[in-house]
Amino acid sequence: QILLEDIARYCPQQFLSFHQCMALPQPDPEHCLNQQIELTKCIKTVVPSFQKIQATCSGKLQAYEACLRMYKSDTRRCTNELEGLRSCAFGSIQKRPIE
Repeated sequence: QILLEDIARYCPQQFLSFHQCMALPQPDPEHCLNQQIELTKCIKTVVPSFQKIQATCSGKLQAYEACLRMYKSDTRRCTNELEGLRSCAFGSIQKRPIE
């Protein structure tokens, strides 16, 4: 929830553009690739909560990505790695400073 709020807050244009593309009657992921790339760039460079997760949980993120590569993106085989990543991510952004 916190991450999604930060993405909408810090990357509003890219977030809206990607979601409008994906909301088309028959969304084509290939058609929305440019919007996805722009959103990803913004998230990686501007969103504070993502940067905190990336810094704190890089090992868990790498383990999950390696599992996905090993099992050809079969997410069912990487549930332990995903759970570890989610737990780390939640713990790293759970305590936010009051703005």
